[in-house]
Amino acid sequence: MKEEYDVIVIGGGSSGAGTARDCAMRGLKTILLERNDFGSGTAGACAGMISGGVKYLDEPEMVELCTKEVVYLQKIAKHIVFRLPIITAIINEIDLKARTSKKTDYSKYTALRGASPIMLLSKEEARKIEPKLSDKILLAAYFDEMFIDPFRLCMLNALSAKNHGAVVRNYTEVIDIIRNGDRVEGVIAKDKKTGEVEEIYGKFVANCAGPWVSRISKMAGIDQPLRLNKGSHVVFDRRVTGVGVVCRALDGRSVYLFPHFDTTVLGTTAWDIFGSPDDAETSYDDVEYLISSIEVAVPSIREARVIRTMCGVRPMLPEWWITEDEATRNFKLVDHEERDGVKGIVSFEGGKLVIYRVMAEKMTDLICKKLGINAECKTHIEPLPGAEGEVDIELWSEEYSMPTHTVGRIASRHGSNTPKVLKLTRENPEYKSTICRCESVTEAEIRYSLRNEFATSLSDLRRRVRLGMGPCQSTFCNFKALAIIADELNLSPEQAHKDALEFAQERWKGKCVLLRGDQVSEEEINQAIYAGVANYDILSELWRRD
Repeated sequence: MKEEYDVIVIGGGSSGAGTARDCAMRGLKTILLERNDFGSGTAGACAGMISGGVKYLDEPEMVELCTKEVVYLQKIAKHIVFRLPIITAIINEIDLKARTSKKTDYSKYTALRGASPIMLLSKEEARKIEPKLSDKILLAAYFDEMFIDPFRLCMLNALSAKNHGAVVRNYTEVIDIIRNGDRVEGVIAKDKKTGEVEEIYGKFVANCAGPWVSRISKMAGIDQPLRLNKGSHVVFDRRVTGVGVVCRALDGRSVYLFPHFDTTVLGTTAWDIFGSPDDAETSYDDVEYLISSIEVAVPSIREARVIRTMCGVRPMLPEWWITEDEATRNFKLVDHEERDGVKGIVSFEGGKLVIYRVMAEKMTDLICKKLGINAECKTHIEPLPGAEGEVDIELWSEEYSMPTHTVGRIASRHGSNTPKVLKLTRENPEYKSTICRCESVTEAEIRYSLRNEFATSLSDLRRRVRLGMGPCQSTFCNFKALAIIADELNLSPEQAHKDALEFAQERWKGKCVLLRGDQVSEEEINQAIYAGVANYDILSELWRRD
């Protein structure tokens, strides 16, 4: 007899992993399928700001919803949430009128989530806080926003779903939908690691595939257009500024420069695209648009070293004949039985990271209603893994004889579960060794992640523990981490080196578009290491022939 789930969730981004968690917590037999890794799509390509933002003041319902969710996230994911002070540089009279008119309205919402109200600063006051600001600005506005680690958020929701009984699979791609008459009965899924194809049956399919929602719906015979909008970011190799900086872009939009851990993120573009989300990539013009826009407020920005770009696609509601700035960032929950006459499938359109939890709640409410199940949502109450207890970095540092900085970085990812990572050093003191010096990643944390957090590759570890995300972009840590992966997962030398080559090729995609000046020479050194030391130029050619 074939096994049947109550819910098959497609997509391991924030909304998909959140839906799997909510369904599992309410007692539904749930399976989560993600074709790549958790958070590897749209969610992982954002700056991590969790806020409604000033730009949504024309949508009070949206701003209130975002505000409410920020308060919840500060409780259920407190260890991966952080506050960032931000200065908005007002550069001309038009900007002054637009920014100051929204000061009072937005301050009301910042107060609700315990953040600072917007305060107007003179040019001198602003430059005292951030000396790199241009002396040509007129005024500035100070406020702060909450940020979150989107990679950890997606993974922790998936982990919580598993802890509540869900089956959780990454690298499992849905290649078709099983439809019988007017009902969807399941999916055909392919394990991308083994190539195995299987049929998975369920009472409901929850299509949470973000910008790929249309592709999944098409498999079920449903036409579901979205407005796909590309957002690119530029990443610098250090904290270029001490606070976040926002200013008017060259075309009148807003751009931002946000310190993020040991890097700084500059974003974002917002261009509509009409091809596959898989083909979206950052262009030379994207990079120049962002740097040219922010240098009006931070003139020295071109002196900073860019280490990579990142690009994601927003799955916006199909609203047309309005600009991107006018389009809503709210979401729509689609019951395809009601709209399209197809039973057994529900999906999301639109949405954004900060409201992922309430999106999941609404979808789970609908599924429970259709199944005749009466169970309350508790995802806003129950903490995610690592947020259950308190963090004491100094105590743990002393207890395990490790630097407070290193323990602090582990705690920023694992929260109250940090002792579980550190305990691995009791029997194996060598696990205290630092593998990635840029991001203070230890061998203990890598082994813990491989054992407990669905990680199976260098790319997975990048998302779990920020391996290779610092200034050297994995040039000096990937081989050390690779040896640990091979040991933990019993990989053959060929399997291990293929992983390293794939990781290097993926990192190259984010670097090739921005190479200029000294960065070309720096990349030549990297290529020499891969080709001259590891022989990856020869190996890649051999594997390509195979």
